[in-house]
Amino acid sequence: MGNVTGVIITPFLLALLLAIVFSPLVNYLEKQGLSRGTGIAAVYLFLIAFCLLFCMNLILSLFDELQELMAVLPEYAERITCFFEKVEKDYQRFELPRGVRSALDENIRQMQQSLVINLEKLSQLLIMLLSQVFGLLLIPVFLFYLLRDGNVIKQKLLNLFPEKYRFRIEITAGEIGKTLSSYIRGVVLISLLVGGLIYGGLFAMGVKFALFLAIINALTNIIPYFGPLIGALPVIIIAYLQSPALVWKVIALIIIVQQIEGQFIAPQILGRNLGFHPLTVILALLVGGNYFGFFGLVFIIPFLAIIRVFYAFFSPVIREAWKEMQRNRE
Repeated sequence: MGNVTGVIITPFLLALLLAIVFSPLVNYLEKQGLSRGTGIAAVYLFLIAFCLLFCMNLILSLFDELQELMAVLPEYAERITCFFEKVEKDYQRFELPRGVRSALDENIRQMQQSLVINLEKLSQLLIMLLSQVFGLLLIPVFLFYLLRDGNVIKQKLLNLFPEKYRFRIEITAGEIGKTLSSYIRGVVLISLLVGGLIYGGLFAMGVKFALFLAIINALTNIIPYFGPLIGALPVIIIAYLQSPALVWKVIALIIIVQQIEGQFIAPQILGRNLGFHPLTVILALLVGGNYFGFFGLVFIIPFLAIIRVFYAFFSPVIREAWKEMQRNRE
């Protein structure tokens, strides 16, 4: 089951996201007189040119960093163990109550085990990503059929509903598509800019694995509120293991980049957010992360946006149906 998820489901979901992003462009080109096939070909030419000019060098550099990182992970795990042993010896010089000392010992052991285990998991994850990379070749196949037959699929789905509801459902689906397309394009562009700024800063400081760490920050930046904190942790750990003097520099870099993103980049690209209360977002992230992991953290907010669109379009129908039921009872 896990193999099916990695080889088929993941590429399909990525292709679906790309289809949501590029479908408006294909529809626009079709309205301008181009055939749908020609519009899809134009999208593919753009993606191929982008990959040749940018992605290939990026992927090759990333693979080099990943190989080097996997080679030094055992050394990093050992140095983390030595660090916690030193911390334990340092605080043992103080006269602490037995209960406090026991609690500190237990917390330090748990933190040490957690970091070492996560480093081992990181190594396994990197190997898995390298082994699954060829599954991504399915993305252009899925994307082609989704772009070519998207309207046909939509019409067949509409035909499953009673005719009196089809117009409202079609309008709702269009609004959902616009919301998701705008959100995905904006978030991806913001994450790319944040990753680029992080990479430039880390590279200038001479931090090892700058590209890998920048990609982690670009990915985690998709997650509202918690994402920057998650992305900052590996940067700080790698910087400390390389040179403790780098820690405060990378912390300052992350804070500056997040301020630039929050004050300038995000408002300009997204214009305005999806309009959810911060408490709603935090609760949704907790639920999404708990039940669906990383994908839950990433997709729970657009999922809420979809629910809101459904509510806006169908709540009048539900209210009218309820009033009709009340009148019939009277």
